[in-house]
Parts: sequence; C-alpha cells; structure tokens
Amino acid sequence: MTKYKPKRAPGEWALMESFVKDACSLAAPHTAYTASMLLTVTSAFALWCVTNQGWPLQTDVVFSRLAIDLYCTQKNSPLSEGTRRNYRAILMRVSEVVAPEEHPEAMTPLARKRVAPPYTSKEMEEFSHWARGQVTDEKRRRAMLMLVLCAGAGLRPSDVSTIYPDDVLVDDAGIILTIHGTTPRIVPLLRPWEEWMVAILQQVPDDVPLWGPTNTVRASNLLSNFTQYTVGQRPRSDRLRATWIVAHLRAGTRIKDLTAALGVEKFENLPRYLEHVPAPDIASYRAQLRGAVNQ
Repeated sequence: MTKYKPKRAPGEWALMESFVKDACSLAAPHTAYTASMLLTVTSAFALWCVTNQGWPLQTDVVFSRLAIDLYCTQKNSPLSEGTRRNYRAILMRVSEVVAPEEHPEAMTPLARKRVAPPYTSKEMEEFSHWARGQVTDEKRRRAMLMLVLCAGAGLRPSDVSTIYPDDVLVDDAGIILTIHGTTPRIVPLLRPWEEWMVAILQQVPDDVPLWGPTNTVRASNLLSNFTQYTVGQRPRSDRLRATWIVAHLRAGTRIKDLTAALGVEKFENLPRYLEHVPAPDIASYRAQLRGAVNQ
C-alpha cells in the first residue's frame, strides 16, 4: 500500500493519498479483496468525488451510500453490470468499515439477470469506420479483428488471442474458425465479415496469433485493455457477442447449433436475448409452424 500510486495520478492525488490509503488499510483485514484491488477501485472513486463532483474529502461524504450509488450507476454506466457490481461491492465494504453510520437507504438496483444488448445496424456501421480510422496499422488490424471475431463469430475476449492463421479455414463454403482452450469448437464466420478476415490473414505471419503478441495477464481483459487506447467511440466485446447471437436468432439458426458455436451446453439466457428478436407476423408464424414438422 505504501508504494501504490494511480497510473494517471492528477495533482489532487497528493492531497488525498493518505485519506485513501488509511481507508483501505482499515478495510483490508475485513475483506477478501487484495490490497491492490482495494486501492485501485477506491482511489479512482475518491478522485471522482473530489475532482469531478467537488465534494469535500470527508469520510461521511466520500464513503456515503449516495456517493457510491451515483458512482456505480451514473459515472460508470458504460461499463458492464458485472463490473459495476464489483465496484459497488468493494466500495460498500470499505464504507461499512470506515463509515458504518452511512447505510440507511436502499441502493438503486443493478439488475442481475439482464444481458448486454446488441448493437444496431447503424452502430455496427459506425464501428466499421472506427476500426478503419485507427492511427496505426497494428491498431487498425486489431480493431478489425475484434469486430470480425466478436460480431462475426461470437467469440469471448479469452478466445481472441488464441486464434492462429492455421485455425482459420477458407474454402468455397465460407470461413470456419477452430477454437481451442476450455471450450473447443468450430464456428462458421458470418458472411459479411469474410472479406475482412481474408485481408487480416494476408497481414499476419503463419507462426503468430492473428492478434499478435500480448502482455495482458487476464485474457478476459484483452479487448477492453486494447480499446481504451483507441480513438473514437469504441465497442464493447460483450455487446458485439450479443449482436452475433441475436443475428442468428433473427435468422432462425437452430438453438442446438447456436449453443455448439457458443461453446455452452445450456443456453440459460435465451429468453433475454429473445427480447431483441421481433415477433413474426401471423402469416409467417402460421406458415413456419405448419411446415416445421413432417407427420
């Protein structure tokens, strides 16, 4: 804790360093979180309270439930619900230790059973411009690859860095990807992304992953770590994956085939994705169900 300093520490950090470290030191023995995690989340939160909100550096203000609620529901609204829940849990645990009197009100619910919404066609078109508009060749290739693999094949960030050129088969029937790791499977690439994949294959040597070398410790953070240093409005990998799922549901892909491509045995969130699939008109509904089963 004594050596910790935010990577992008503003001038205000010197004034609040002892405040943040004292709070984390008191809370650390009463939590299961590492000192690094406590300091990272708490320092970002405290800096927001003071620099963005102009609040005084007082325990009953900074670690109030209201401040934590605003930070997790408004300031970090672009982040996934899972990330915001983690932030809230960490900050609430610190608050319970250093400001136990600040816990009378109920918090704004963070729904646990929602899924990331898919992107619209217009948003995906904008992300295509985002990928092509990056300032270096490497960033353009990685941005394109992120869209290809997540929106075109529904891959998770942990899958992206494992794809080598020889895992990509291009033939007259399209392109298929062989996924290794904990959920090995074969995933056909959606047709609109085939041209980009062919272009990417021409840019990368056969003996390195398509993504290239990476020093990311947690594979799940690969894409978020990359996009934070890109220019323009950046996409989220979970929403790109949701876009791919909903595209297949709208196209009528069989659920058994879709779960195989997803690398899951049970499609537990299916009803929540179906909320984004428009209901057919009555004529289409009747025709499809009438002809679906051969007697």
